[in-house]
Amino acid sequence: MYFKALASVALIAATACTPFWDARTGASRSWFSPSAEAVEPEPGARIYAANCAYCHGASGQGDGALGADLPVPPPDLTRLSSANGGIFPAERVLETIHGYPGKFHRGSMPEFRDELSSPVVEWRAPSGEVIMTPKGLLDVLTYVEALQETGDG
Repeated sequence: MYFKALASVALIAATACTPFWDARTGASRSWFSPSAEAVEPEPGARIYAANCAYCHGASGQGDGALGADLPVPPPDLTRLSSANGGIFPAERVLETIHGYPGKFHRGSMPEFRDELSSPVVEWRAPSGEVIMTPKGLLDVLTYVEALQETGDG
């Protein structure tokens, strides 16, 4: 009899505490509600949302809130591969984002070198050249490449 009452109190207490569990601390509540697990966005998605989506739009189609106010509309990032013969222009994207020190910037896109500063890693360009590139910049590159339309569009 006491066992059932004690088990009920424990279940009620555990249920009452679930709003205070934090996924960032590693405390898991998946046993209680699998759908309650926090899903952390990919690093490239976070950087894109913070720096690119205002002009290029959340989906990368050039329809961001500030895009209409620019002298040159931002390009549709989902069509970069199709506009380049089906090959994603990775090096051109990196240069446009201005991740390489010493490159000058053209157009109205701001320079993001400071925002994308992160540990530098080796990146192999399509030409085979190894280029030391900030990891944050490569994260954005990976995210933009994943935005590419597939099929005939």
